[in-house]
Amino acid sequence: MRSIFVLFLIGLISCGNKSDTRINFSFRTIDNEIVEISRFDGKVLVVDFWATWCPPCLKEIPHFIELQEKYKNDVQFIGLNVGEKKEKVEEFVKNMGINYIIGHSEERIEKLFGGISGLPTTFIIGKDGKIKARAIGYRPKEWFENQIISALRESK
Repeated sequence: MRSIFVLFLIGLISCGNKSDTRINFSFRTIDNEIVEISRFDGKVLVVDFWATWCPPCLKEIPHFIELQEKYKNDVQFIGLNVGEKKEKVEEFVKNMGINYIIGHSEERIEKLFGGISGLPTTFIIGKDGKIKARAIGYRPKEWFENQIISALRESK
């Protein structure tokens, strides 16, 4: 039991690790548009892997809607749904009033981020295209806003 706890703590500590690798990928939106992540060069990106059945995901989405509106000129939120049918996701997005880009996750994308071991998993990517922070599980709105502000300051 103790070794499981130690492994859990190591996992938590590593959640904030930064990356020196520039993240670059494309994905398909729920509107069937192919989006190249390079389209957002110069913006901070918040990439969230989520699902409609995930209670912590549902708790974070209103924060993302607020923060997307507040930082719309400098930040782009991207929600990548993991494993659900397009119709279900479309209905959910409409009902929630999501104001940011929603797409479908793929294994190749998840591998770029080192794999997704739980939902939600959210990455803050700086204007330089490198991962600045990672969160597995729920984080309060203030945590995301602090990460965004930090990423915006780094690029000045």
